[in-house]
Amino acid sequence: MTTSPARTTPALPWVVEEHGSPRGTTTQVLVHGIGVSARYFRPLARALSADAHVLVPELPGFGRSPRPDEAPSITELADGLVDQLAARGVRRAVLTGHSMGAQVVAEAARRHPDVAERVVLLGPVVDPSAPTAVAQALRLARDSVHEPLRANAIVFSDYLRAGVRWYARQLPHMLDFATDAAVAEIRCPVVVVRGARDPIATDGWVRRLADTAPDGRALVVPDAAHVVQYARAAVVAEVCRGGTSSGAHVVRS
Repeated sequence: MTTSPARTTPALPWVVEEHGSPRGTTTQVLVHGIGVSARYFRPLARALSADAHVLVPELPGFGRSPRPDEAPSITELADGLVDQLAARGVRRAVLTGHSMGAQVVAEAARRHPDVAERVVLLGPVVDPSAPTAVAQALRLARDSVHEPLRANAIVFSDYLRAGVRWYARQLPHMLDFATDAAVAEIRCPVVVVRGARDPIATDGWVRRLADTAPDGRALVVPDAAHVVQYARAAVVAEVCRGGTSSGAHVVRS
């Protein structure tokens, strides 16, 4: 694993982890959710790195990436992601996003269709049945009892590192973004994935997104909750590679 800064604009500095070899058969890009960092993607990144070049950016203000003056919108993050890929000579990749990161990759695929080979949305937000900050916080609290202790330790220590103020400044962009509208315009295949115990991305919401995509399918992974890529990294890796793992149930295709 290596860590390096990418070419950046002053408003959107990034740090990006790299796993595997740039000579891999494909490039896999993993984008984290609000408040966290690349750390909870490392089991998935290692699983993918055997045959792929894996890039795990840390969004501005989170993880090790410097904090800009203003919290960027989802569209600004999407455009920034594409800039980071271009800086590394990546013209096409599998874009995987978790939670708010699912919004970022969906918007990147919508705005820059030539970049996305396939889009994987893990535990996407924001479920319309819980559209407020309070509702999301309650669901997050419910989710924590279903996560591995190590996953909770990573997530909540990352929250502390980001700080309440920066989290609160980024949160309105997440809550206001119309994920389903972006997904409806994605031209490449879209796979929407949730852990069976995930209270944040409900079954109905995941099915709705899969139905909205022109080429979409929905998968449910047993024995996992919101941070499905940490608890079931091998299963999610097969989905990212384009397969349907025996560890996931197809609920819409």
